[in-house]
Amino acid sequence: MAGIAIIANPNARRNREWPLWAQQLRKAAPGAALLETRGPQELAEAARTIAAQKPRVVAIAGGDGTVTHTVTALAAAMDGQLPPLALLGGGAYDSLAPLGGPGDAEDRLRRLSEAIASGGELRVEERDTLSVEGRCGFRFGVGLPVRFVEAIYKGGGAGPWTSWRLLLRAFFSSLGAGPFARKLYAPMDLRVRLDDEEWPRVPIYGLVCSSVAEAGLGLKPFRRATEQPGAFQVLGLTAGPRKFALELPRLLLGRPARRDRLLEGVGEKLELSGRAPLGWFLDGEIYSSSSGRLTVGLGPRVSLVRA
Repeated sequence: MAGIAIIANPNARRNREWPLWAQQLRKAAPGAALLETRGPQELAEAARTIAAQKPRVVAIAGGDGTVTHTVTALAAAMDGQLPPLALLGGGAYDSLAPLGGPGDAEDRLRRLSEAIASGGELRVEERDTLSVEGRCGFRFGVGLPVRFVEAIYKGGGAGPWTSWRLLLRAFFSSLGAGPFARKLYAPMDLRVRLDDEEWPRVPIYGLVCSSVAEAGLGLKPFRRATEQPGAFQVLGLTAGPRKFALELPRLLLGRPARRDRLLEGVGEKLELSGRAPLGWFLDGEIYSSSSGRLTVGLGPRVSLVRA
């Protein structure tokens, strides 16, 4: 059994803009197989290789979207029985990368390679994944979170500083009901059912599900995401821009929000019905439902290695 196999997306933003990325990854983990995947066909082939070789750890070098596509492909090739995963980062919106440990991709991979070579214990955390229309991921959203991610991509920046600047812009625009806030807070006509309970029919500006506590930028607003194995947290924003801006610091620090500003729950199945088309995102990748109906369930439970 091989020690580490690396699935790397050359099209991920950081990898695309740094010519030496592949060389540095190979240097960080000598002897590890590096499988470059530029599209769905190459990713499916890499997943079949992983299934045949059964490495001890699969390291994913790419952004949040790369993680989604890779976990989905591995789940299909391995019948949901994935090896431990190490998230290295490398994209424009790397909010999942902190789950792999501190430092940049090479630092994480180097520590992982040294731990495996020395026979040391790996730090592993079990996490559920979400399943939406055959795709696996860790965070799902509609409404405001989709528009926020779109704004990040439209700005052309990358990394945590870009996300922080946009978050601060949204915060101050919300306090004054500015044009950016009005765009983010377009109300939705959305019906929500979590497990067997239908949520009250109140205006919802955005909804997000997560099976991990982290949201990137060192923030952990999903304080109940890992409360129950085999379940995920759902947050529904019902407050307008100014009220939610005043609530945001509490939420980002993992403290409970006021019930008149945010609906929340923990469950195994979420059913949404809204106006078609309904835009949605999964770990940074944006999609659209032509029917306006979506079901969020549970995907395979995975082990995440923190190097």
